[in-house]
Amino acid sequence: MKTPFARACFFNLSPNGGTSTHVGDNSKNKPATTTIKWEEEDKIKSINKEVLSSFQSSDKMFFPPKRVIILTKTTRLQYELGKHNIRIDQMHMKSFNTKLTKHGVNIKELENKHLVQSNYVKNVKDVLDQHNIDVRVVTRDDFTEDLVNWCDLVISAGGDGTFLTAAAKLRNDIPLLGLNSDFIGSEGHLCVTGKQDISGAQALKQYLDGKFTWMYRQRIRVTIINPNNNNSLLSCNKPTVSGHDTTSSYLALNEVFIGETHAAKVSYYEVSVDDGPMIKQKSSGMTVCTGTGSTSWHYNINRVYEQKLSGIMDVLESMGVDFGVSRSDSAFIEEACKRFNQQLVFEPSYHQMAFSVRDPVFNATFPHTSPRGFAKKIRIKSRCSDAQLVLDGNQPISFNQGTEVILEMYPEDALRTASMTFA
Repeated sequence: MKTPFARACFFNLSPNGGTSTHVGDNSKNKPATTTIKWEEEDKIKSINKEVLSSFQSSDKMFFPPKRVIILTKTTRLQYELGKHNIRIDQMHMKSFNTKLTKHGVNIKELENKHLVQSNYVKNVKDVLDQHNIDVRVVTRDDFTEDLVNWCDLVISAGGDGTFLTAAAKLRNDIPLLGLNSDFIGSEGHLCVTGKQDISGAQALKQYLDGKFTWMYRQRIRVTIINPNNNNSLLSCNKPTVSGHDTTSSYLALNEVFIGETHAAKVSYYEVSVDDGPMIKQKSSGMTVCTGTGSTSWHYNINRVYEQKLSGIMDVLESMGVDFGVSRSDSAFIEEACKRFNQQLVFEPSYHQMAFSVRDPVFNATFPHTSPRGFAKKIRIKSRCSDAQLVLDGNQPISFNQGTEVILEMYPEDALRTASMTFA
């Protein structure tokens, strides 16, 4: 029997979509890769209008920033120095070099890469200095909420990981400009320069000239309700006080994973989608993503491979279905897989979350529910013994028996970023 947890959705490829707004005369809208189409199309159009109107006033004109934070990635050299409690002026110590060599690490290579990163950040800072803009350069450990409240623009100089670190602390519509400081070694999917060989200084000048398009990436608001007051990040050593319900709130740009820490252990929880009834479920965990995260984990969980589709076609043909093409034509199967997989990706500005249940357990005790779909609100109550919520792949939060999490999307939580085209 179909439960309220199941929800039908339909996908349609479209060259249009998004919530971009022009800023400069030379900026152009990038075509959207996909757009989701529901049966309630009119309702969705209305909601998208609300998303746009909530930002409309701030998009009418562009004001150059006065205070900027550059969040620079932590280089491997900085990581190793911190790990061994050594200052940068001590990096040529024999004992330190011997330790690294023992682990197959080339200190000279680390030093060169650190120098490249430092020069990249210096060039970006020089542009800001030339425009008389107050600027502070910080690493992850020094990137505090007080600093965020001080600035009116954050620049991430690194890759997607640095961008996600910056996004996690941003509120109140402060823009985030992502610069890929290593286009060879980093994908830079979230950065304005991507994989292109474009200097950070060039991209920043274009931004300051207003030659870009505003782009809003919806985020997931993660509200954790913990009866044991033990909902701090696992990387933090905070004291816990039992006996009081507490609530903590976070934002995730890519996705949220919910499940047991040990991959071989079954995750047990109760879940409600869009205020439906709480349903007990067992699986290998659950992911909930935004449009930004739909190209990553969500995509790889749900994508169809040629081998699987070929097997399904074998079964259908044995049932009398005629596909009208030769089964030896591998191009047909490849194209079918490609089209299905493309539909898994949706716009970063889309106002709903996509959920995917990994390896769901269906039997007489646990009824069949939809293993994937879309929702505006998801509530999950843990029945796990050693589980985690992981935000954007790098923020683990304890999620054991009795803890609840509410995942929602709100227009005001959208991350303001920029989109650029380069000649």
